[in-house]
Amino acid sequence: MPMPVHLILGNHDSRTNFRERFPQVPVDSNGFVQYEQAIGRFRGLFLDTNEPGTHCGVFCEQRANWLSQRLAEDDSPVLLFMHHPAFHLGIPVADRIGLVDNEWLLTALKGHAHRIKHLFFGHIHRPISGTWRGIPFSTLRGTNHQVALHLGESEDIPGSFEPPQYAVVLLDDDSVIVHLHDFLDRSERFWLGA
Repeated sequence: MPMPVHLILGNHDSRTNFRERFPQVPVDSNGFVQYEQAIGRFRGLFLDTNEPGTHCGVFCEQRANWLSQRLAEDDSPVLLFMHHPAFHLGIPVADRIGLVDNEWLLTALKGHAHRIKHLFFGHIHRPISGTWRGIPFSTLRGTNHQVALHLGESEDIPGSFEPPQYAVVLLDDDSVIVHLHDFLDRSERFWLGA
């Protein structure tokens, strides 16, 4: 890749296998794949929500302590990255496999939410944005399969053939701009002309 790559664990990953294949990715003192990376003037904090044996996310006391310690170090603006969403998104079947309990995360963020300039997460495979407890967030479609917009109850996760996406994030002192790009969309492009 021509740009820096900062990896985090997803729900299908094995922490052991990940650490064997990506030994350069930092871990915290408890072996969780959590680390900090400067991103311009922002502190990028990368969190580990992986829990073996389940597709649900977990953010336990040990992981929260690491985050609390990082946030207490200074008052810089923060970009937060995690695989699982920390809250319900209104898709009941997906909400059941999100973060099991967000209390430790909320404890770590207490008094620092105003510094979180954006929360990025995956797992849902749907383009969704908004705010949670005053924190702007975004997520996007996956690159392998998509989840259809279905806000009602269902037993299974509804799939769709929407194009896969990636995001381009533009950062400056005043803004975090997230552009979503449907990179396999083959619809005709044209100049609108004015």
